[in-house]
Amino acid sequence: MSQSPHEIVERTRRQYFGDARSTLANIQVDQQADSVQIRGQVLDRQAADYFMHVLRVHAPSVNWRDELTPLVTGPDYSWAINLRPVADVRREPRMLAERVTQTLFGEPLEVLRYQGDWAFVRLSDGYLGWMHAGTDAAPMQTCTGEAAQEYQQQLTHIVKHSLAPCYALPGGEPHEQVTLLPFGVRVAVNGQDGPMRRVRWPDGTVRWLCAADLLPLGELPQRSRVGLRMVMPWLRMMVGVPYLWGGKTPFGYDCSGLAQVIFQMIGIPLRRDADQQAQGGTAVPYDALEFGDLLFFDTHTSDADILSGKRDAHVSHVGIALDRLTFVNASFSGGGVMLRSFDPHSPFFSPTYERRFLGARRYVPQDA
Repeated sequence: MSQSPHEIVERTRRQYFGDARSTLANIQVDQQADSVQIRGQVLDRQAADYFMHVLRVHAPSVNWRDELTPLVTGPDYSWAINLRPVADVRREPRMLAERVTQTLFGEPLEVLRYQGDWAFVRLSDGYLGWMHAGTDAAPMQTCTGEAAQEYQQQLTHIVKHSLAPCYALPGGEPHEQVTLLPFGVRVAVNGQDGPMRRVRWPDGTVRWLCAADLLPLGELPQRSRVGLRMVMPWLRMMVGVPYLWGGKTPFGYDCSGLAQVIFQMIGIPLRRDADQQAQGGTAVPYDALEFGDLLFFDTHTSDADILSGKRDAHVSHVGIALDRLTFVNASFSGGGVMLRSFDPHSPFFSPTYERRFLGARRYVPQDA
C-alpha cells in the first residue's frame, strides 16, 4: 500500500466530503494492530456507508472498522421552525463568524447538534451552518419532523411586498406593530378582521398582517416562462436594497440569495451559492440570452490577470437577466441590488462584468 491509512482517509474526506456547505466528515483514524478504526461524525448513515465504501475500494487489504456517528441519529438531533423574521446562519459557532446564509421565518430546520448556545443546523436547501439558539426570546420552535411537516402543510399565503408589518392586534395601529416579515415568507392565515388577516405562528402565537401584503399560495406564478415573467416586477422591486453577504431578504441580499428567493417564488429550488447554481439548469450561449437566465461571473480574479489571460476561471457571482443585455444583481462593489448591462450604449453598462462573464444557465425551458 503506497499510502498510509491516514493519507487515504484524508484524501477521501477532501475528495468526497470537502464542501463544508453541504457535507460533514469530522474523522479520526485509530490504527490498531489488526485493524484501522474510523471514528468521528458524519451527517447520516448513508454518508457513513459511502465513506467506508470508498476506503474499502481504495485499500481493500486494510481491515477498516466503521465507528462513525451519524448526527441524524445523535442525542441532539431534532427538527425546529425558525421564529425570527430572519436569522443568520454562520460558518462557526461564534457571533463574529462569517454569515454564510440566512433562514426566514417559518422555515424548517434540522438541528444536528448543539455547542453551548449554538445549534448546528441543516436548512431545507441542504446548507449547513451555526445558528444562535441561546437567547431569552427563543429563535426557533423545537419540534418533531412530523410537526414541522404539518406546519408547512398549513401555510396559505406568502409575503409579496418587501417588508410586511406584523401586529399584535387586528387594529393595525403603529404602536401595535411587533415585527416585520420579509418578502417570500410563508404564513398560515386562519381568520380575518376587515382588511387584516389572522396568522398563527409555529408556536401558537397569534399575529395580524394586512391582506394587501399577502398573496394566496394558489395565486403564485407557475413554474413556466410566463410565471418567470410575472416575478420580474418583484425582482425590479428589489433594486436599491443594500448588499449583505449571506443575505436573503430586503434587509440585505447577496447575489445568489437574491436569485434563490426570486426563483423560489415560481417553485424552482436553486442551491444557495453562485458556483452551486452554475451547476444546474442548461447552458445558454451569450448570443441567446433571455430574461430569467442566470448569468455567472468571476469577480475574484484581478483585472491585470484577466487582461493578461492568466485567469483561473471560478464562478463567484450571479445575476438575473431581464433581457439579452440587461440584468439585475446584488453587488458588493455597487453597494446593493442594481441594474447592469452588456450594452456599451446603456447607462447601466459595466465593462467589468463584460470582461468577467463566464456563462449562463437556464432553469426554465423556452417551451415551458
